[in-house]
Amino acid sequence: MRYGQKALLPDPGKFPDEKALASFVLGELDQWFHIDAVLRPRDPGGWHDEGPAFGVEFKSLAPNTSTGDRYGWVAQAVGYTHCQWKGYGRLGIFLCPSPLTWLLSRADEIATARQRQISPEVLEKERQRVREYGRRFGKEYSDAYVDREALLAHRRRLGELTYEEFTARADGYASADEREREHDLRTAEELTHLLGQLSVGELMPYEKIGWALMRSGTRLWSEHGGAAKVAYELRPRIGSERRRR
Repeated sequence: MRYGQKALLPDPGKFPDEKALASFVLGELDQWFHIDAVLRPRDPGGWHDEGPAFGVEFKSLAPNTSTGDRYGWVAQAVGYTHCQWKGYGRLGIFLCPSPLTWLLSRADEIATARQRQISPEVLEKERQRVREYGRRFGKEYSDAYVDREALLAHRRRLGELTYEEFTARADGYASADEREREHDLRTAEELTHLLGQLSVGELMPYEKIGWALMRSGTRLWSEHGGAAKVAYELRPRIGSERRRR
């Protein structure tokens, strides 16, 4: 999973609207942040910004939300980074939940179903099947016979695969579906970095570190770890500038 932590993704339809989602999340964050039109850490120590503040844009996304609606929400957040917030100037925006949850939700399946290659392990299962078949009829097949029959069954199964399935397994995936899911995960990684370059991050809960502010794959703050020791400001950069204290 991204960031070395497992994201705790929201259950589809858990929140009926953005107001309910925002109320829940802000209630969770209240002990760490002053919450008004923007969020400000109650303890600003350790943050890279001298006056840390950021905005959060909530969206209760239904499972069938169209791609256009998802990225329309992202475009709205990017637009907010160009606004002059009263008393703050320009602010970075964090999306809650991540607009990429529809891709990230497949990550666990990729981790568990990742290629069990058509390899020694699969051939050994075929050998066991051939041996057990013989024993059922009171026969003890020789190793040579078992190997030959297992290899024939293995090749037969390969011949039954579609070209898409065959090439996916040849590439080291359990199936074409798993290859597509891995592609989706890589796409999510790239989009996350692109959003970060536009000063848009993600506010999500993760296993072990709790609620976290992430941008471009980097943790800026977490519930259990506090502000991270990274040279990234919350405020949007202008051009290629890099602000340092």
